[in-house]
Amino acid sequence: MTFDHRDAGTTNSAWLSADGWAGVEPMDLRAVELLVVVAAHPDDETLGAGGLMATAHAEGIPVVVIVATAGERSHPDSKTFTPERLTVIRRAEVVAAIDALAPGAAVQLLGLPDGELRQHVPALAAAVTACIGDHSTVLIASPWRGDGHPDHTAAGDAARAAANAVGATLAEYPIWGWHWRAPDSAEWPWDRIRTLALSSDAVAAKVSALELHRSQTEPLSDAPGDEAIVSSSFVEHFRRDFETFVVTRESAPTPSAESLAQGYFDTFYEGRTDPWGFETRWYEERKRALTLAALPRRRFGTALEIGCSIGVLTAELADRVDDMLATDIAQAPLDAARERLAGRSEVRFERRALPQEWPDESYDLIVVSEVGYYLSPDRLDDLVHRAADSLNDGGIVIACHWRHPVSDYPMRGDDVHEAFRRSAGLVRIGGYADDDFLLDVFGPPGTVSVAAAEGLA
Repeated sequence: MTFDHRDAGTTNSAWLSADGWAGVEPMDLRAVELLVVVAAHPDDETLGAGGLMATAHAEGIPVVVIVATAGERSHPDSKTFTPERLTVIRRAEVVAAIDALAPGAAVQLLGLPDGELRQHVPALAAAVTACIGDHSTVLIASPWRGDGHPDHTAAGDAARAAANAVGATLAEYPIWGWHWRAPDSAEWPWDRIRTLALSSDAVAAKVSALELHRSQTEPLSDAPGDEAIVSSSFVEHFRRDFETFVVTRESAPTPSAESLAQGYFDTFYEGRTDPWGFETRWYEERKRALTLAALPRRRFGTALEIGCSIGVLTAELADRVDDMLATDIAQAPLDAARERLAGRSEVRFERRALPQEWPDESYDLIVVSEVGYYLSPDRLDDLVHRAADSLNDGGIVIACHWRHPVSDYPMRGDDVHEAFRRSAGLVRIGGYADDDFLLDVFGPPGTVSVAAAEGLA
């Protein structure tokens, strides 16, 4: 997502008047033994979770704050403040702000590079996991992965990995999402929003802490490039008497929290040529027709199909692709797919476990149909990032998944599509939804509609 902090954005009053708040549930801290707050940059912790920190401290809950970067690139056009000088300023500000919110809280300043957090997700996840120790009921608060800022998404990914590893609850706080999203946005997860009511003392502590981040809330100087990042209108989102979190999991991991292994599929296909009824069910035929109709281009040069199974969809995609790599984790369905498309030189079949065995190619089309829910949350996030990074200019990712729960699967179809929708490297340009399945079409930021591409709009 591309946005400019200088734009007016969605107002706080527009958010507060949204109908969605009526169904939101409160957050309960009574069982929490440790609060770990993850920030991509100094001030994230105060803007998104300052009231949570103050509330936890007042209730005697230990607080640990991990700040991934020094935010040294907050003013890239400044001619008066170097990144080195901003590092010193912002580190001092964040330590003072945290002390105002939760005196005595443990603070870790990791010093990872600002703007490059995606390359350091494992290190950040390891730092979060290490600070949890033997605590059994842990709440991790991190930037919301749908926030639109790449560093915020990366920090959220790291926090989620840590939460999965230890069975912690993850509560993600929006920051820039208040600015560029709208309350009626399809991607705003009202069903998983939780709110924490703040006492007058917690609100006062948060306001004081915000004022300590002067390098962000006030101009560095009168020179161009030194303007305030957090404007007076934007900061209103963070002066409310409640804070908002997207709660992604509220219980410990189950045995199905890991990706399904190859053996699961080998066993599933034993003695079964079409276990899902791809060839016989109207449901499957209709879904394929909708998938093909949703493709925004008549033909594609190169394509990757992940989890091709016995090749029924592959055969129909092949009519619109010049060169396609179709993969599956299991050998039996691949053999059936090869037989089905014998003589079709435009299609290659390879046995691969994706995303970890991702091919070294780029594509005009990537098809992720009925496979994402087999992956763990971490593997799914990896797949989304690899797909976005593997697109050629004007490339398309199409995702389609069953929505009903399956006890064996680590995730639901809705969770898979949410992971794609919050990707900073993809924008949703179309799709379809009913009670049974979701179909989403994505392109890189800046992708235009079919009509716009043909000069009709």
